[in-house]
Amino acid sequence: MHFSDSQPDRNIVYSPSPGSYAIIRLNPVEMVRRFDDPQALLQAQAMRSKSYLVYLYYELALPFPNQPWYRFEVEPIATSLRPEDTARGITPDMCIPIFPNTTHPNGREPLQPQPEGLFPYNNCYHWFEAKAVNVRIRARSEEFDETHAVKLNARSRIQMQRLWLEDGARLPDIVEEAPPAQSQHEAAVHHSARAPAIPPRSSPEIPVPSDTDLAHEHGPLSDAIESNRRLPTAFDDYAEGASIMSELTVTHSEQSNNSVEDIAAMDIFSGPNDDVELVPLVDLWISELGDQLKQEDIPDPQEMYAEFDHIAKIIREARVRSYAALTVLPHPFDDGPTIDMGKTGKSRKRTLFGISPVKPWGKLRTRVKRLSTRLENMFRLPYILIWP
Repeated sequence: MHFSDSQPDRNIVYSPSPGSYAIIRLNPVEMVRRFDDPQALLQAQAMRSKSYLVYLYYELALPFPNQPWYRFEVEPIATSLRPEDTARGITPDMCIPIFPNTTHPNGREPLQPQPEGLFPYNNCYHWFEAKAVNVRIRARSEEFDETHAVKLNARSRIQMQRLWLEDGARLPDIVEEAPPAQSQHEAAVHHSARAPAIPPRSSPEIPVPSDTDLAHEHGPLSDAIESNRRLPTAFDDYAEGASIMSELTVTHSEQSNNSVEDIAAMDIFSGPNDDVELVPLVDLWISELGDQLKQEDIPDPQEMYAEFDHIAKIIREARVRSYAALTVLPHPFDDGPTIDMGKTGKSRKRTLFGISPVKPWGKLRTRVKRLSTRLENMFRLPYILIWP
């Protein structure tokens, strides 16, 4: 959270806060504008971008004021149970309802957003192993008003991590019962970092702290940490520390090596070292969610993935056209097409700037040969007869 000095009675920040729910919408026109490609611009304008409800997981780079955009990892929120994927061992009950939604096949306790009563949708779920994506959130001149932002507190985030570990622990057992064509390794390849594969019946118990343990969230110390949470990242909140510790205890050494490689590839000042032009550029709203997106209009997460893939395809094609325009140049000695001179019946070759370079080049070559002969004669050593 990054506070602004303006409007002290409201919570105005220049970069959104991780752990919040928000509405995002792709801005394809701004993504292709720099290419100065009319075809790409028309394709971007033809896109009908929708608004999507997402959860802001992490900020991927240190934020500073007056940046054009801020890098985040976001996860879409769905309005249905998790689609079944028998090949990966995923079942519809691998999801968590978000209060006021209390519907779940196994009666799972819903996550409770804070402040209570501000989350405006009663049919939303977090999906297990939902595909998280990196986005660039466009900065606003008026900054972001988080006065009525809805977030998950430490208790809810620990609860979500614990439930994902339980779902992850079930995957090996489910895959063993699947047809022989599906191997356990193939299913494990799709595991996310937040829900690592672990041996069956060995899921660690992560105690959920009591309200007394979490009382510090509402005390003066928590207020001080909240106002400076982005600078000392280690104090993001207790949930982050718990999730990291749980992953360290259950993640295999191969996954640990992958984490080290991911960290090494990241620049904390600019985010992951990937193709920034292909990272979706989105507009974001973080307060008054119900005014920005009605419950009946919340799209399926697959539609968001399809939009992001489509704009990436448009940008790649624009790059190809741009490169082709730079590399296809006229040959300086190309005579060009024949032009009919009309009544004279004669014809001639169109050449570069109306001049045929063939004859001048022949003359220049002859003169160069003559000059080289003269220079050779001028600097030749004199012949001196030496008596034997």
